[in-house]
Amino acid sequence: MWLTGLLLAGCSSQPEESDITTYLLPQAPEQSAPALVTQQPILVVLPVEMALHLTGTGLVYQTSSTAVVQAQQNLWAEDIVRQLTRRINGDLRLKQSRYWPTELSAAIKTTNVPKLQVRVNAFNGHFSGSAYFSGEWILTGQTGDLKTVQPFNFQVPLKEPGYSAQVDALSEAVNRLTTQVAQRVSAVTLYSGERSSL
Repeated sequence: MWLTGLLLAGCSSQPEESDITTYLLPQAPEQSAPALVTQQPILVVLPVEMALHLTGTGLVYQTSSTAVVQAQQNLWAEDIVRQLTRRINGDLRLKQSRYWPTELSAAIKTTNVPKLQVRVNAFNGHFSGSAYFSGEWILTGQTGDLKTVQPFNFQVPLKEPGYSAQVDALSEAVNRLTTQVAQRVSAVTLYSGERSSL
């Protein structure tokens, strides 16, 4: 009896610290055209708002319709809110040319500029074998007038089991979101007196 207990204890021992893996969300390549900044009106990309259970250091996996777990050995290498905000900003610079997206900073006056706010309810692996990315995005014009409120829900199948594949699938989901946002940003008028692109 004691031998069985000893074997179970050995199997359930904690992994070594060296088994910890950290991940970065793939980012859009940097643009090498600084002249665009002065030619395009600014669109401020606000920090992404994440559901509380997604803001920890570990990647999140949904194990049932009601249960989620946060990985202990598979961690985000940098705060996921910062990574997502930077990725959305970079993607929008590449996918449309009407406005110059820029992250919120003390150097930018936030009054009288259009803003993009992304709110995230799900950014995790799922027991169905897909990565889930859902929430809504809100686009406001120069005067704070609402231009778009758009819910989103992307499910991207993992190419193989594991957290690395989960990060790749989440990255593809972000790509789909930024394509959706870029299409709207290209078509809408965000500044007073601006001509429509349509």
